[in-house]
Amino acid sequence: MKGGKTGSNLLTLTLCALIALLVLKLGLTVIGALHTPPVVRLSVPEAMAREQSPQKTVKKPKPAAPAPRASKRVESTGDLRRQADQIGKQQEALKEEQKQLEKLKKDVQQKIDKLLALQKQAMQAQGKQKSAKDSQVQGLVKIYSTMKPKQAALLMGSLDDGLVKNIIAIMPPDKAASILALMDVKKAAKISEALSGQ
Repeated sequence: MKGGKTGSNLLTLTLCALIALLVLKLGLTVIGALHTPPVVRLSVPEAMAREQSPQKTVKKPKPAAPAPRASKRVESTGDLRRQADQIGKQQEALKEEQKQLEKLKKDVQQKIDKLLALQKQAMQAQGKQKSAKDSQVQGLVKIYSTMKPKQAALLMGSLDDGLVKNIIAIMPPDKAASILALMDVKKAAKISEALSGQ
């Protein structure tokens, strides 16, 4: 929203500058009108008398001098109108960009919300899987704990080292020690190293 305040401040500053220019132009127009020489108006009899007498010729003031001022005024007003139109177009463009940014912001927020919901679901599913795996391991611990150590060692010798490590880690220490003592020496060493690295 910081960009919106900056755009609004820029617009206010531009409008103030335009108003100052208009006031300045108006002042110059009024001053120009005050300094133009007055037009001499003669009554009909005086005009006829002047036309008949060749000695008296009335010089008409030159209207060429004020004409450029008037055209400059018209050009300046036209320039101001064009500038005002450009500012209006820029305002519209800024409003449109702001609408698009707001829409994009809403879209991004919706996507973030969806991703967070998916992440939460994934974590819940992962938690369920872990608890299911833990309950399976717990079941295996009960089974191997009720067996004789020699039978348990023989069966565990053919299982995955990671699974054996998880089973031995949860077993009561005296039962785990007796099973490890009866296992293949290399496998027992791997399991012991894995248990120490927990």
